[in-house]
Amino acid sequence: MNVEKISVAIDKNLLRRLENEANRIGTNRSRIVQQALTDYLGENAPHNAEVIGILNLVYDEDAGNEIISIQHRFESEVISSMHIHVNDKICMEAVAVKGRRADLEQLAKALSGAKGVKKVKLSVSLEVQ
Repeated sequence: MNVEKISVAIDKNLLRRLENEANRIGTNRSRIVQQALTDYLGENAPHNAEVIGILNLVYDEDAGNEIISIQHRFESEVISSMHIHVNDKICMEAVAVKGRRADLEQLAKALSGAKGVKKVKLSVSLEVQ
């Protein structure tokens, strides 16, 4: 990895928490800051940026056919999905997605509008460069 050292001003209490977390998980402050920046930049990528992420859905089992139909309309963005039976009435799905952020947001919006959908959350992991 090509790295560059920088200097950052940080609140003392926040620094203490950062050091405690680094010790707890067995890493260093730089690695935690790098991961936090990667997360932030992924979540805030421009709408035209190519990104990868996960769409998390929770829905009534009766909504399954409409969910599948919507995913087929976005077949170039949907990479894979994992279906989970929460109970006999509720399903959860984790959908791996890749594409322009704007297109993934349209997919999330379409899924949110489907009857029986209880929750849709798009988590952008990172911008693909």
